[in-house]
Amino acid sequence: MLSKPDDIARMSSAELQKLLFEFQARQLELEIQNQELRATLGCHEHLFEKSPIGCLTLDREGAVQSINNTAINLLGYAKQDIDGAFLADHVHPSDKTAYDRYLEKLADTLTTQALTLKLNRSNGKIIDVECRGSAGITDDKQTLICLVLNDITEHKQSEKKLSGLIEQLENKITKKSGHLTKSNRILKKTIDELNYSRHQLLEREAKLNSILNASIEGIIVIDTVGTIVSVNAAVENIFGYSAEELIGYSVNQLMPISIRKKHDNYLRKYLHIFISKTIGQIREVEGLHKDGSLVPLDMTIAEFPLDGAQYYSGIVRDVSARKLQERQEKEHLEKLAHVTRLGLMGEMASGIAHEVNQPLSAVVNYTQVCLRFIQNENPDLEKIGEIMHKANQQALKAGQIIHSMREFVKPRKIHRSTVDINALIYDAISIFESDFKQHLVAMLFDLTKNLPHVYIDQVQIEQVILNLVKNSIDALKELPQFTQRQLSIETSLDDLNYVVVRVKDNGSGLTPLQREKILTPFFTTKVSGMGMGLSISRSLVEAHHGTLHFNSKEDKGTTFYFTLPTEIPANARNKA
Repeated sequence: MLSKPDDIARMSSAELQKLLFEFQARQLELEIQNQELRATLGCHEHLFEKSPIGCLTLDREGAVQSINNTAINLLGYAKQDIDGAFLADHVHPSDKTAYDRYLEKLADTLTTQALTLKLNRSNGKIIDVECRGSAGITDDKQTLICLVLNDITEHKQSEKKLSGLIEQLENKITKKSGHLTKSNRILKKTIDELNYSRHQLLEREAKLNSILNASIEGIIVIDTVGTIVSVNAAVENIFGYSAEELIGYSVNQLMPISIRKKHDNYLRKYLHIFISKTIGQIREVEGLHKDGSLVPLDMTIAEFPLDGAQYYSGIVRDVSARKLQERQEKEHLEKLAHVTRLGLMGEMASGIAHEVNQPLSAVVNYTQVCLRFIQNENPDLEKIGEIMHKANQQALKAGQIIHSMREFVKPRKIHRSTVDINALIYDAISIFESDFKQHLVAMLFDLTKNLPHVYIDQVQIEQVILNLVKNSIDALKELPQFTQRQLSIETSLDDLNYVVVRVKDNGSGLTPLQREKILTPFFTTKVSGMGMGLSISRSLVEAHHGTLHFNSKEDKGTTFYFTLPTEIPANARNKA
């Protein structure tokens, strides 16, 4: 290639022609390169404008030299408002210092750097962007900074939300861990308490078994079909069976044969109907001993659930000794009552003699009249028959009085039945008619009609009535001669459905000392009395499940009253 103009002058035409040809070829090559460069530059500009990522270029001071549509939309301003403006004007104040240092570093190092910024949009909203930039030197020795902006607002919000969720999760985990730790401590404490309770329960069970086996009452536990589940040691003493002979077998093994022979479903009905009505009550029953003998028992039944099943426990006590004692006491009481009846008849002898003498005298008179009629030549047989009938009635009356006295005083066994108390009072009082006349006693009856019947031994309660009436007559006899003497008998029904019998007189009454001791055995207000009448009367009334009381005031009179139940007591009903 020529370097000087003189060289061209010395060249030949052929050489010049060749040089021209080279120049033309070089020019054509440059034009082709220029066209390729313009095409590449146009492609780059197209990619720059259409890129989905915001791109812009800045000079060293940060003024916008070029910006694509994505970046414009990201900032929300018009292109003319951004070209030539400083990007720093759109950076959030909190990030401006970091942004200035970032640009300075890019320009100084000419390396690629990244920074996260907050930018202010035209609508006032703040967006988070990731800014990646690099710097270079242009042909005219100017620093050109290229930035790529990526909107990470949603990513930031997601990160923030995720961070919040992670924080909440961590808090929940921490809280849950605390709860689990606390629950673990509570569980451990509960386990320790359960182990302690189990130990205590085993000790209590051992103590309970010891107490149950030491109890004199037999305790039998059965299920709802009557199968024996457990028994204590006292059951063997009462029934003669060992525990092995009873557990797993039906409870009817301990029932009398008369009950066992009833229809098959008797036990089931007994458990579901009868037991439910008698839970907690004491009932007298009979059990069957292994040797076949009957054992009198007091039984109480309780119901309890266990492990979802229902059970019944029967507590039984052998009352053979008590029954023997009661029987002996009743026999003794009857002997005492018999003695007092004899004494009472002795005291009433004159009145009884008078009562018997009246019908006997009438019989004598009627027979004498009959004898005179028979001596006539033409006796009036019809008239004689009427007189003989009257004599027969008086003889029967005398016989009835003697029979009643005989029944009253003779030794006898106790026999209870339902009795009309008013009828019994009328029958008993009839024996005192002569005493009422002799001592001028006005007898009054105030008997409530249609009273329920009482379940009593008729002779024993008659004895109580006679004794109270006799005491009242004796008290009235002591009044001055012309004083009015009144004796009344009343019957009524109280709120507890008990029949009340009152014997009231207007005698001299009892002194405080007499009121204190009047029901004590061997205490008497009479000169010749034994002091047993009222004491035995009270025992007789109490043996009928009643009570005997009195009210008395000096110079006003005395009222003795006793009560009798109108229903058959449970123990009497069992025996009936």
